[in-house]
Amino acid sequence: MRKKLLLLLLILVSVSAMAREYFEKPEEYSRTGKHYTELAPSASEYMGDPEWLYDLAWSYYEAGMNDDALRYILRTLELKPQMAFLNARAGDIYNALGKRDSAIVYYEKALNYHYEYIEVWEKIVELEPKYYSNLGLLYAEKVDEHPDKGLIIKGQEYLNNYLELFPDGEYSEQCRTAVSRLKLAQVQMESQEQLSEKASIAQAEEARRKAELKADRENFRKEKPYIVGFGFYSVVLSDDSYFKAKNPDEVIENELSLKHFAPNLNEFGFMAGYVLGPVFFRGELHYGTTSSGKNYFFRDPVAWDYVWEIDSSSTPWDSTLIDSTKSTDDDIRPKVSSVNSLRFSIAADYNFYYMNPVLLYIGGQADIGTVSLDEPHDNFDKITLSGAGLGGGIMLRFSDFLFDLSYRRNVVGSSAGGTITLMGLYKF
Repeated sequence: MRKKLLLLLLILVSVSAMAREYFEKPEEYSRTGKHYTELAPSASEYMGDPEWLYDLAWSYYEAGMNDDALRYILRTLELKPQMAFLNARAGDIYNALGKRDSAIVYYEKALNYHYEYIEVWEKIVELEPKYYSNLGLLYAEKVDEHPDKGLIIKGQEYLNNYLELFPDGEYSEQCRTAVSRLKLAQVQMESQEQLSEKASIAQAEEARRKAELKADRENFRKEKPYIVGFGFYSVVLSDDSYFKAKNPDEVIENELSLKHFAPNLNEFGFMAGYVLGPVFFRGELHYGTTSSGKNYFFRDPVAWDYVWEIDSSSTPWDSTLIDSTKSTDDDIRPKVSSVNSLRFSIAADYNFYYMNPVLLYIGGQADIGTVSLDEPHDNFDKITLSGAGLGGGIMLRFSDFLFDLSYRRNVVGSSAGGTITLMGLYKF
């Protein structure tokens, strides 16, 4: 029980100390800390120095020599009669001498010169309780300027003290109105505190979430650094490339357009890579077979086949044309069934955004490979494609599995153009 009372007392003292911060302090004299026995021998030399005289007076007061203290504090007041601090100290000395009325007079003088002298108000109400109204109303005014829980608590305490002692006093109605205002201010402040508490909780939750996200990101980048995957590629080249004939005399066109037979290349591929912090390093092997079904022409097709009937009984022999047909289309117009590609690419991608399950990245890549025609006579050489460029994409993470959608564009080389990739990855 005693511990609880002590704790309550400490809380009240703390609240009172914090509340005092809002009241303007008067000018005060500092102390040297010397004992009166060190100061008194020089008193005649400093009778015109109020600060020195105050030091001597208060050293007497601390030693319990209140009559000597009073003599010198009154001398100090002759030099500085309107200094609130000195009047308050005179009130303290009179109070120590048991002269209540004189103490009240000097406390009132101090308050007249400095109305917000809260230390004096707290002393005078002990001697004259009617001043509880003044002290409580002063706190209420400060609450209007500085909404503070400590001010509200102390203001309510002093106003209620006055109303308990003087329920029908001169200032009772004014005090009741002030109490109502303080209650309203307290409700508003508690509501604001609840909102602030909710905001603090939300901020703490956001900080916790960010910390978890950061830890998750760091774990993702450091643990299980190897990745493998399988995907599909759609390649659209910016510039056309041409298959060159191995034997130009056998075909009508010495060069065949790649885009004529395959406007875009469809490929599938395998990927292996390594994660180093926020950077993904990849190596990918692409293979594709894009259906074509278009033809090219031989230079000298055999236009007709002839079937003859020979009559050997006549002289000379007679011959009769029985039938004739055109050569088949495959003989003169070989069909390109597909365009085949085999390419290898490398890439380095930087993961600049991570919020599980979404990852965004940008990077650079380079590739090299060949493209060939699948046709029956093997009349044309392969095309070599190579290039380099930039790209970016989005990954969706599901534990150790990732789905990757990217767009890369080679800006230099014979493979300049865009590639859309859809790939599934596994991290281990």
